[in-house]
Amino acid sequence: MVLSFLASYSLPGLICIFSLHVHQLQSAPFRVIAPAHSVAAAVGQDVVLPCHLTPEQSARAMEVTWFRGHFSPYVHRYKAGTDQHGDQMSQYQGRTELQRDGLDNGSVALKIFSVRLSDEGKYTCFIRADSDYEEAVLELKVTAAGSAPLISLVGYEAGGVRVACRGDGWYPQPQVLWKDHQGRPLPSASKNVTRDTRGLFKAESTVVLSQAANQQLSCSIRDALHHHEKDSAFSMADPFFQNAQPWKIALSLVVVTLVVLFVITVYLFKIKGKLEGKIATQVEELRANDAEIQKQATELVWRRYVMPIEEVKVTLDPDTAHCDLVLSDDRKSVKRVDKPQDVPDIPQRFMPWRCVLGCEGFTSGRYYWEVEVVDAGGWTVGVSREDVRRKGEIEFKPEEGIWAVGQWAGQFQALTFPERTVFSEIQGLKRIRVSLDYEEGRVAFFSVDEETPIFTFPLVSFNGIRVHPWVWLGPGTWLKMWP
Repeated sequence: MVLSFLASYSLPGLICIFSLHVHQLQSAPFRVIAPAHSVAAAVGQDVVLPCHLTPEQSARAMEVTWFRGHFSPYVHRYKAGTDQHGDQMSQYQGRTELQRDGLDNGSVALKIFSVRLSDEGKYTCFIRADSDYEEAVLELKVTAAGSAPLISLVGYEAGGVRVACRGDGWYPQPQVLWKDHQGRPLPSASKNVTRDTRGLFKAESTVVLSQAANQQLSCSIRDALHHHEKDSAFSMADPFFQNAQPWKIALSLVVVTLVVLFVITVYLFKIKGKLEGKIATQVEELRANDAEIQKQATELVWRRYVMPIEEVKVTLDPDTAHCDLVLSDDRKSVKRVDKPQDVPDIPQRFMPWRCVLGCEGFTSGRYYWEVEVVDAGGWTVGVSREDVRRKGEIEFKPEEGIWAVGQWAGQFQALTFPERTVFSEIQGLKRIRVSLDYEEGRVAFFSVDEETPIFTFPLVSFNGIRVHPWVWLGPGTWLKMWP
């Protein structure tokens, strides 16, 4: 099955055996287009996710799959002229509909009924025709317009009156804005935003008004996407401020009391000043020791997993390489060109996924090798069992015999299941070390540039099956094996 992070603009190759019967090969006959901007919908409303073929052509005989993250279970699938519901995600059952009136013109838009907060995220529109396939990614933003601002008096404070503005049932996180009668913004004295069990936000903001200040104001609440905004006005009479004046006397008494307490506190601190100094010095020493211990622990982890017994000189197996991949003469590097090569469609060759195995296979021992990302448009590197499927649909995950990490759409991911493990803090990796301990069943990855561990898969038993180096290449990608 398809990786969630395959290139949305990739041009899949024709089946390689066709190259034996035609003189001039052509690229895929269509592309899949989705809006670059996000689509927004309010909770409870219906939304249509647009997607279409270019050049314009009928999609009635094609397979159309909408999915999130994984190819299966899917959000909606249309195949052989009918909707398929066997592996549909439970949260979308009875809530999706393919807009069939546009199929003849290449439109495969998906309608989602009664939008929920959980529907927010990225969707992939995948279209297959025979051996050709393409996909595009778009994002759905969900909004909810909550209650109108409720303005209330909190109490007297510092000769003024504290006023609160509250609203709940908003999504995404709202902003609370105060304005005077001329529309100028007023600074908040405090702000608080919480989230309820439904995932909706409740926001509160307060201001302190004095008698000298403008007593006419308004409060507005709007979501972060600026799709919804509600406001309320407020006016306060002078008598409220007259009741606030006695607090000045009370405040003066409090200040005097605080001054006396401050003098006593300073005296006590002088008495035990030396003891506090010694404690502070010891605390700093303990922190320094903790930092050194942490540094040594990290170094031990790096040495334990990055220095296996044997370094492997990996060469790539041309008999397994997809016909869109070009290997160098020394078979140490591979480049995706999206132009089918004249090679036979043998059983061990990957089709339709742009993968290739290393010639070396392992049934015992501990090894490592490195992969350099020379030019990247999406890629994954790791290991694969020798019996991994080469033809038809396959999802890159340990259950299918693949343990790998990769980069797609600016995100570095480990191909775990059922959810990918995303490392948002990892950016611009250029060289990755792959470590394999066959007997222990450990597959680990390290950053050669930073000399730090990246990810280790849970231990697994390979059951005596041979394991090979494995890579997948996105559009425009060039990978090089080291040493």
